[in-house]
Amino acid sequence: MPSAPRLSALPLAIALTTALATPLAHAAGPAPSALPSFAGELTARRYDGRSDDLLTAGLGFTGLRGPMPRAADPDRPTAAELRRQAIWGSAGLSAGSGGGLGRLYGPDVDRGRPVPGDGKVAGVEYRAVAGTGAHSVSFVVQVPDDIDRDRPCVVAAPATGLGGVYSMVGTAGAWGLHHRCAVAYTDKGMGPAFDDLHSGTVMAYDGTTGPRAELRGRTAFDAGLSDAERARFDAAHPYRVAYKMAHSGANPQATWGRDVLRSIRLALAVLNRDWRDGAPPAGYTPASTTVLATGVSNGGGAAVAAGEADRTGLIDAVVASEPQLNLAPLDGIRVRQGGRAVPAAGLPLIRYNALASLLQPCAALAEPTAPGYAGVDVSAARRRCAALVGDDPRLIPRRDAERAGPDGLPRLAQDALVRAGFQPQSGYLQVSHYDPQTPASYAMSFARASVDDALCGYGWARTDSSGTPVPYRRAELAGAFGTSSGRAPAPGALIDENSPGGPVADTHSVGPGGEHDYNLRGEACVYRLAFPRTGAPRAERDWAARLAEGLDETRRDGDLHGKPALIVQGRDDTRVPVNHSSRPYLGLNSRARGGPGTVSYVEVTHAHHSDSQAAGFDNRYVPLGYYYQQALDLMGERLWGRAELPPSQVVRTVPRGGEPGHAPELTRANVPHIASDPAAGDRIRVTGGTVWVP
Repeated sequence: MPSAPRLSALPLAIALTTALATPLAHAAGPAPSALPSFAGELTARRYDGRSDDLLTAGLGFTGLRGPMPRAADPDRPTAAELRRQAIWGSAGLSAGSGGGLGRLYGPDVDRGRPVPGDGKVAGVEYRAVAGTGAHSVSFVVQVPDDIDRDRPCVVAAPATGLGGVYSMVGTAGAWGLHHRCAVAYTDKGMGPAFDDLHSGTVMAYDGTTGPRAELRGRTAFDAGLSDAERARFDAAHPYRVAYKMAHSGANPQATWGRDVLRSIRLALAVLNRDWRDGAPPAGYTPASTTVLATGVSNGGGAAVAAGEADRTGLIDAVVASEPQLNLAPLDGIRVRQGGRAVPAAGLPLIRYNALASLLQPCAALAEPTAPGYAGVDVSAARRRCAALVGDDPRLIPRRDAERAGPDGLPRLAQDALVRAGFQPQSGYLQVSHYDPQTPASYAMSFARASVDDALCGYGWARTDSSGTPVPYRRAELAGAFGTSSGRAPAPGALIDENSPGGPVADTHSVGPGGEHDYNLRGEACVYRLAFPRTGAPRAERDWAARLAEGLDETRRDGDLHGKPALIVQGRDDTRVPVNHSSRPYLGLNSRARGGPGTVSYVEVTHAHHSDSQAAGFDNRYVPLGYYYQQALDLMGERLWGRAELPPSQVVRTVPRGGEPGHAPELTRANVPHIASDPAAGDRIRVTGGTVWVP
């Protein structure tokens, strides 16, 4: 984009102080009615780019590389301190640069080159909330002082995973600010909000916490129980906590596309309200303003959902990294890798994750060198192996088990994962991805279950060393906005409410025989809801039907209405397998009603869902974040008319090698660029509804 002189000051109407968040209703200019009707009170804060800023929360790049900033009073952190912690976490620079973060990609790298200076970006940050309580959605819009008024742009960056509204500042937000765009964030109605049912502590929209009675009207989530119901629940299940994604009763995934579109409309509204000096003659409109929707994982799924939901030309393009997509029925779309049909494709997350959760403790025994193996209870894992043998074709067939014997069951569990659509090489990652919280919480969300339902006998609480639920410490609840991944506040754990001897952490639960079994009972329940059985009890059928209904509200059909899109994903992704997300989505898009396929898909070898470069990952995997940032650059070139998108392809990377935990530093030789003209043997093609992957 063409450079422009940096503005020294904002228009007087929004020259707000850095010390006070001022409601925009009190600012000069158009009336608040010009703002979208879905937005409640809108506040703005001016950041001077010295003491505080949009990109680094006043820490600068040096501070982002250091330890997490502490609150002056951990029991009562301020909204500004919580924001600073959340933005620090979004950058990830404290992980070190051996894996390339902070050198080859990251918030301090722009178009492959280090960003000069300390990275602080002056501008105005707007905050708004749509809806209330459990049905609320948070929005943040950042407008840098040097926004490009000649070629205005908005980057819409929905939160990743279950994270909070600031979770994409250090990635897509940094890219947008470096390109002098406004950036629109949303938490997609999920985020880290919770309700501690013992203490009555809840989270406000700005991340601060306090008693329910004091925060009424500002509460981001409430479990929806009356005072009497709370008292009864806490007496029967003391110290439990509800959290927004699982217990809102709103199925927030169903409105991801709407929420991203709302964030864009809010951004255009505040630009038209307060940034008209030097703006396009007609103002900031879809015709005059370039809009890019982009995200990672759940956020990537939300960006795709917005692209599908937008039928008016609000969004110009979509970039998604490892998008979590629940796809419509494939109806003939097929995926072939190396000329062979993949065993399964297009399953939604609740199904492949519930299945993986059952199989992973057993499959882990086949990979004793894998990260996380040291924490495996081998005896419990062997019991899980034995329990998986039976007539369910998705698990371990009885005939195969008889031939393999007990020692062969872990390999049969890995085979079952491959039959379910996971890549064969993902066996090394299965133990580190074992996470029964994910299918349990998605089941609750889709089924719109209350915390009081304790679906499949699951709850959440802080626990002691024996796994017994205990009260949260005040600081743990108070700091959740900056430290929580969007589940129960750390160190909250999944609770098996039905364990013999009383409720206990899932990691300590025991089966009917009194031996630890990784809570087979709870995981099998979620699996049955995801894959309903004929002849199941009435209550189970009802919950399965509710889950299926909620799931169907989230399906993607591949129709982006002609928008260009660039999707990147790691071939070894074990959290969101390529056969259930990007590959079949490419096929769906190829026959969408909106016209010929407009998606370019880049599959990266030796990359998975996390950029972790910890021991066991560093010598085997390259960071997908490097390719996500490159994808944003490529789409920027496309949007500003400098180049076309590259064709769909496999990028063949080179692992760093060396000993686990001591891999040599990642260099550009390990991570070749996405090719503008890839070799024939690296091209991904779609013909006749079949996706052909080298």
